[in-house]
Amino acid sequence: MRVSDLLNRNSVLLHADIANRDDALGVFVELQESNGVITNGTAYYNAVCRRETAGTTAIGQGIALPHARSAGVAAPGVAALALRRGVDWGAPDSRPVDLAFMAAVPAGDASGHLLILARLVNLLSDPELVAALRACVTPEDFLRRLARAEASRFA
Repeated sequence: MRVSDLLNRNSVLLHADIANRDDALGVFVELQESNGVITNGTAYYNAVCRRETAGTTAIGQGIALPHARSAGVAAPGVAALALRRGVDWGAPDSRPVDLAFMAAVPAGDASGHLLILARLVNLLSDPELVAALRACVTPEDFLRRLARAEASRFA
C-alpha cells in the first residue's frame, strides 16, 4: 500500500489558514469525507480527538501525523495540510506544526494503519522532501513530489 495512492488533489490543502489543532482536525475530516473515505465524520473526529488525548501525534520538526481507526471509515485514506503558519500541537520539540498528514483507516485494519504510519514517518524523515513539500504551490506538485520520493525509497 503506497501512501501516495491514498491521496488525491482533493485531499491536499496547501497554505491553509487554520488557527489551532482542533480546527485542523476538523478540516482533515471534511477533506476525507468529501473523498468518501470517511462515512461518519463525527465518529471519526471523536476517534482522532481521543487519540490526541492519549498523546500528541506531533513528531517534531513541525510535522504531525493525526490518525485513528474507526467504524466511520469506509476505506484507508490519507489527507495532507500545509499550514500558512504553525499551530501548537504539543510537539515534543515544542515546534509549531505546519505540515500534517491524517491517516484514516477502518476499525479492523490494524496492519494497514501501522503500514501507513510507518511509511509516512520514513518519508518525512527526509528533510529535503519535507522542505520540498512545504514549498509546493499546487496539490498536483505536492502529490508528484511525494509519489516520486515514495517510489524511490520503496522501489
